[in-house]
Amino acid sequence: MDLEELHQKASDAMAEGNREKAVELYNKILETAPADEIAHGQLMDLYFDTDKFKYYLTRANYNVVNQKFEHAINDTKKALNLDAESIDARIKLARLYRVSNKNLKAIDEFNKIIELEPKLRDAYLELINLYILEDAKESAVGIARKAVNEFENDTELKNILAKLYFDLGMNSEALEVVQDKPMKVKILLADSKNDEAKAILDNMKTSMPNIKEAHAAYNLLLAEYFYNKNEFNNTLNTIEEYIKLSGPDAVSFQMKALVYEAKNDGFMASVNWGYMKKAQSKNDEAVVEFNHAHSLNKKDKNVLIELANLYMNLGEKYTSMDFWNAVYELDNDEHAKNILGEFYFNEGDYAMAEKYGKYRETKGQNNTADKNYAEAAEEDEGLIEKIIRIFTKK
Repeated sequence: MDLEELHQKASDAMAEGNREKAVELYNKILETAPADEIAHGQLMDLYFDTDKFKYYLTRANYNVVNQKFEHAINDTKKALNLDAESIDARIKLARLYRVSNKNLKAIDEFNKIIELEPKLRDAYLELINLYILEDAKESAVGIARKAVNEFENDTELKNILAKLYFDLGMNSEALEVVQDKPMKVKILLADSKNDEAKAILDNMKTSMPNIKEAHAAYNLLLAEYFYNKNEFNNTLNTIEEYIKLSGPDAVSFQMKALVYEAKNDGFMASVNWGYMKKAQSKNDEAVVEFNHAHSLNKKDKNVLIELANLYMNLGEKYTSMDFWNAVYELDNDEHAKNILGEFYFNEGDYAMAEKYGKYRETKGQNNTADKNYAEAAEEDEGLIEKIIRIFTKK
């Protein structure tokens, strides 16, 4: 049955005075189309005299549909005044606070919810996320512990708690609860328990699904293991394997930078820090890193090109041209030459433009255009004379 039929049947039920049937049908409409304003409005009318609690909750829903969140909050509070222990109303109020960016009030409500209904798993998850948003990870840990105690066999909750412990540097506590193998390896490596981590990695390799993302994650962890063992060439080779699967990203550049720092290669470390900042869209910081690399090697073409492009993106066009000029002077790079020529020509600096092979057209080159222009002028004069003759004709 489509929505139009449901609306007709609900309307017929109301006309017949069958309020219970009308309520059932309008609620069925909202299951399919939660934003149906007519259904909300009709339910409000139906509940007004019979059930004030449901009336206020329905009016709250109507206001949510119209994005009037403050009105919805007030309506939900009125419903709670009638039934303070309603889980549905408290969840609605908590989520309304959250979408209204009133996180502290949302936190209070979710805490009340898990006190009233300790088995409501989603409430723990939403509360944990709110504490993380408020940068209160210790409080998030407390709620995650409660959740794990309440749902003892829930591996997802245990991994959430492990991640929170890990973020707080509580590696021993994290290892006690973690269920996810890659996360366990990461914690072990951070705790310098390299042999234990390698044993799990070897086991992962034999049972890993044939999924690109899984192999990429494995290579990233293996690279971290090699780094911990000071096997820097193996680290770099493994990062390259990761890049083949996932492409270059901020994490891969960061790991390369750390390896080159450990190898006392300041130039390559700065280059990779620069690429990391660029991948994070932090162009100001990327410029600093690439300039440091440039100070260590004035002739590296890739660094010069990166600086030229970064300065142009930052709106410093003349500085950008200085670097394109340095690229051109290295090996007469044709691309750099064209960029320089076009830039100075558009700036009206024709002498500099000619230096890079961009010339203005000469009169000799314009003979055809001049001829066409002259012919057009003569034709225009003939036309004017004809018009004058027409209007002066007697």
